[in-house]
Amino acid sequence: MLPILRPPRIIDLRKLVRIQREVAKRISLKDEWQELKTIAGLDIGYVQEGRGYASCVILDIDTLKVVEEKVKAVKIRFPYIPTFLAFRELEGILALAREADVDVYMVGAHGFSHPRRAGLASHLGVILDRPTVGVAKSKLCGEAEEPPNAKGEYTLLKEKDEIIGAVVRTRPGAKPVYVSVGHKLSLETAIAITLRTTTTYRLPQPLRLAHQLATRAT
Repeated sequence: MLPILRPPRIIDLRKLVRIQREVAKRISLKDEWQELKTIAGLDIGYVQEGRGYASCVILDIDTLKVVEEKVKAVKIRFPYIPTFLAFRELEGILALAREADVDVYMVGAHGFSHPRRAGLASHLGVILDRPTVGVAKSKLCGEAEEPPNAKGEYTLLKEKDEIIGAVVRTRPGAKPVYVSVGHKLSLETAIAITLRTTTTYRLPQPLRLAHQLATRAT
């Protein structure tokens, strides 16, 4: 069974769970990349029910300078249901991700740190067969201690004895973010990419700029 690209017209959550579990089987939690020089931040801004704008901002990882940015009107065919975000946003994000030839993709969502180990970042990575990282604003599952109040500090996010992600402090005095592997990266590399692309704000620049671009389009 392959991951679907277009959400179904009739929602059968049991079928979608099976798809998520198939995605989870395909995830690689190891570093499988040649170089990390460019990164794409991907986001969707909503105009109204059923419509939105997908955005993609490509940056040089070393300088954080914008290399390219694109925005595209997309249809939203699936309602918001917790833990099933991929079926709502993946189709629109893919429209731009497939046009971006970069070394790693970042989305503002979970990857492996998902109840079924298959969040949006993992769906994207498995379908593209490229390295992806998820950086979420809030926890979806698991437990972790609060990291120390200094940039770069983090604690491991665990569910029972399994490490599923990290709680990372990207800015002193701000809430931490939840970093997880999407595909073809180790957790250590996912954390390093997140911190490397973060400046003085809580969210990494690829996500900040992609969100701003999508918001302007709406």
